[in-house]
Amino acid sequence: MNDPEKQSNRVHVGEADEEEFPEGGKGWLVLLGCGLTSIFVFGMINSYGVFQTHYETVLFPNVSSSKLSIIGATQASLCYFLTPWTVPLVHAFGLRQVLSVGASFLIISFFGLATTTPSQLWKCYIFQGLFFSIGAALQFGPAMTVPSEWFKKKRGTAFGISAGFVGVGGVVWPILFKQMINKHGFKWTVLTIAFVYIPLSVGSILLVPQHLEDRYNHKGKCFSNAVWNNENIKNLPQSFKNILIEWSHVIKNPRYSIILLANLLVSFGSYPVIFYIDFFGHTIGGEAKIVSYLTMIFVVMGFPGRAIPAMIADKIGRINVLIVCSAVLFISIFALWIPSIQYNLLGVYIGFVIVFGFAVGPLFSLFPASLGQLFGIRGNEARLSLFLFSATPGPILGCLIAGSFIPIDSTDTEKIVHSFYKVVIFSGIILTVCTVLLTGVRLSISRKPFVFI
Repeated sequence: MNDPEKQSNRVHVGEADEEEFPEGGKGWLVLLGCGLTSIFVFGMINSYGVFQTHYETVLFPNVSSSKLSIIGATQASLCYFLTPWTVPLVHAFGLRQVLSVGASFLIISFFGLATTTPSQLWKCYIFQGLFFSIGAALQFGPAMTVPSEWFKKKRGTAFGISAGFVGVGGVVWPILFKQMINKHGFKWTVLTIAFVYIPLSVGSILLVPQHLEDRYNHKGKCFSNAVWNNENIKNLPQSFKNILIEWSHVIKNPRYSIILLANLLVSFGSYPVIFYIDFFGHTIGGEAKIVSYLTMIFVVMGFPGRAIPAMIADKIGRINVLIVCSAVLFISIFALWIPSIQYNLLGVYIGFVIVFGFAVGPLFSLFPASLGQLFGIRGNEARLSLFLFSATPGPILGCLIAGSFIPIDSTDTEKIVHSFYKVVIFSGIILTVCTVLLTGVRLSISRKPFVFI
C-alpha cells in the first residue's frame, strides 16, 4: 500500500494539454528530418570556433578577435531574429517550400564563402553571416515547431533527439574542416561542405513535412499540414503584424516573461564560451594534438547532453532539469575553467569542455519543450517565436563584450590567457542569475520537491 504522505508530496502537475498526440508513427520521420536540420544549422553554428581559429591564424591574422567573432555570433543572432517571421511564411507558402528556400540559401552561402581571399573579409560577413543566417532561420523555425505537434508525453525526448543531432554536426564539421584545410586549402574545404549540404537538405525537405491526422490537429492551422495558400499570401503583411499582437498577449504571463529573460541570459553567457573554446585551448595547449578536437569534443557532448536530460525531464519535469543543468554550467565555469587559466592545466580545461558541452545542450532543447508543458500547444507558435526572438542580442553582444577582453594582437601568451578571467566572470555571473530566475519560476508554481514542473 502506498504511503499517503509520499503521494501528497509527489504531486504530478503534468502537461497543460489534455488532448492525445500521435506520440510516434510518422513523428519519428519528422524527428529524423529535424535532426538533419540540427546537423547543418546549429551543428555548423556551434562549430564556428574552427573557422575563427583559421581566420585568426591564417586568413585574417591582423583582424581583431572581436571582429571575427561577430561572424559566428551573427549566425546565431540573425537566426534567432529571423525565425519568428518564418511562421506566416510557412502558413502562406507551405512547409516544404519554405524548407527548400532555406536549403538554397545555406548551400549558396558556402559556395560564396569558398571564394574568400585574405583581402575579402566582407565575404565572410555576407555569405557566412547573412546568407547562412537567412537559410538557417527558414530551416530552424519549422524544426523547433513541428515536434510539439507530434509529441506530448515524449515531448522532452523528442526535442532532445532532434537537437541532439547538433552533436553529429559537431563531429562531422570540425573533423572535415581540420582534415582538409591543410591538404586542400580553404576554398576546397568549404566547397566540400557545400556539396555535403545538398543531400542533408534534401533529406530535411522530404522528412519534416508529414501529414498530421485531423484528430491530432488541436490548433487548427498547424505547421505539419501547411501548404501553398494564396489567401494567406495576400494577408502576409497583416500576419506579420499579428505576430506582434500575439506577443503582446503572451508576454503578460509573468512566468513566461521570466523564462524569456532566462533565455536571453543563456545566450549572453554561453556563446562567448562556445566560440572561444578552440582559441583558448590552442593558447594554453600549443601543439598538443587533442587541442585540434576541442570544438568537436564540446559539440559531440551535446548529443548525450540533449538526449539523457530530456528523457529524465519527461519523468520529473523540464524546468526541474533546466535548473540543474544551468547550475552545472556556472559551477563548471568557476570550478574548472578558473584553475585552467591560473595553472595552464589543459587536462582540467578538457574536463571543463566535456562538462559544459553536456550541460549546455538541455538549455537549447528543453526550453522549447517546457513552454508546451507549462502553457499548452495553443498559442505555442507565438510563445516559441518570441522565445527565440528574445535570444537575438545575446550571441552577438555577448561575444563582442567577451572579445573586447582578449588582446588578440598581443604576443604575450600569459597576458592573453589571463584575459580570460574576465570572460569567466562575465559568463559565470550571467549563468548564475539565469539559474536563480529558473528557480524562481519553479518555486512560484510549487515549493514541493517532487512536483513535475
